[in-house]
Amino acid sequence: MPINQLPTKGDKNWGDTLNSWLGQLGPASLGGIHNGDTASRPAGLTVDDEGRIYIDTESQELLNWDGSAWQILLTGNVEQKFNITAKTADYTITPAEAETGLNGFSNDGASGIVKFTLPDAVAGMKVTIINSEDQTLQIEKSGDDKIYTTTITAGTELLITTTKASTTELYCINGTEWITSGVVTQWLNGGGKGYFGGSAAVIDGIVFSTLTKITTSINLASNRVGVAGFNSIARGYFGGGGNAGALTITYDVVDGIVFIDETHFTSVNGLSVARSLVAGLNSTTSGYIGGGRIVGDTSLNEIDSIVYADESQNNIIAVLSIARDMLSGINSTINGYFGGGATDGTVGRNTIDGLNFSTEAAINPTAFLPSTNFGLTGVNSTTSGYFAGGWNGTAKIDRIDSFDFSTETITGSVATLTSVRQHLAGCNNSVYGYFSSDHVAVDTVNTLDFATDTIQDTSITCSNRGYTTAGVQSGGIL
Repeated sequence: MPINQLPTKGDKNWGDTLNSWLGQLGPASLGGIHNGDTASRPAGLTVDDEGRIYIDTESQELLNWDGSAWQILLTGNVEQKFNITAKTADYTITPAEAETGLNGFSNDGASGIVKFTLPDAVAGMKVTIINSEDQTLQIEKSGDDKIYTTTITAGTELLITTTKASTTELYCINGTEWITSGVVTQWLNGGGKGYFGGSAAVIDGIVFSTLTKITTSINLASNRVGVAGFNSIARGYFGGGGNAGALTITYDVVDGIVFIDETHFTSVNGLSVARSLVAGLNSTTSGYIGGGRIVGDTSLNEIDSIVYADESQNNIIAVLSIARDMLSGINSTINGYFGGGATDGTVGRNTIDGLNFSTEAAINPTAFLPSTNFGLTGVNSTTSGYFAGGWNGTAKIDRIDSFDFSTETITGSVATLTSVRQHLAGCNNSVYGYFSSDHVAVDTVNTLDFATDTIQDTSITCSNRGYTTAGVQSGGIL
């Protein structure tokens, strides 16, 4: 008798035959029990195949071949095992993985950021994403699709979380929209905005995806200039500052913006020393404020940290190699770098030094800026940092200098701003850098394309930001 049939009455060696039949869980051409969608049901069966069993995971039916047709034995409650796949690097989920609704993904074992990209939206898809580490996890849509939650009703391009045990199920309801299940309070809108603060008390900025201006209702704790900007995944911080003009007042306050609802907060801990004309850096766990000037026009080499988890303040052991103010900061995920500045407000510097985030030890690259420069700003991609604008001691600068994170070298001037600017602010997403106004009259935002190193002017006009402002960005971006 055929091997794909059950033994019949009168047959001998039932054990061998039965084991052979049950064990054939291979391709559709073999006998035994198989599973798959409706289109994958074995074809070309004959009367000799009577007794073959098939589990249809699409129609949720248990079927039996009676020699001429498939007969339904059971319907409904035919379930397959739910699969969870761990990824420690960025991963694009395939349509096949999303179509079954039986696949989940985690960042188990990851030591850094992991981004899951959804497939093109097709109604009926379902995906589960789990953050199983104390690391940043991102969920990105495909193309022009959108992700909606109960708190992000306008849709987003990216969900982000740093909270271990954050889990969400995403259901595709049509060809462009994914809906998350329940209240996803631990996941934030990562679509991304840039915010400029300082000078004028109000915080304004831009929406990255649409290049439109935003003006919040948030006022900083005081109308102060020379602030440092840095950001966690959930908050943008503006630290220090002083009064405009002759520096007669300095501040140690740290306050800013809660990204999810654009409300104001004030940190319970301020800087170790009240000072203005400082620069900021971002790591994934802390923000750093370097340099600055106190009343009396004396520059400092201090570096303070604000730990995001509890907003505790530390005056770390590492210091700048040269005390200076009006400097700027850039950072990779590993190191932060302070560039340029002036000592006591008069002696221009082209120094680049910084900090290793894991050890909080000072680092001193051999690279220097092409000229002395103060009142400049910085933005960064994942591979390079960019120092833009400033003052060389005699004139304003429109130059943008690129610093390669892997080699710690200045790779040259990659582009120029559309106008010379000093005391401007910068922010960035992973694709573009954004530069705000000069401290006098220029108020249009320039964008730098990281892939092509080209600059473009925009129609965005931010408030005349005045003297030495700072930028921060939402979207889980350093």
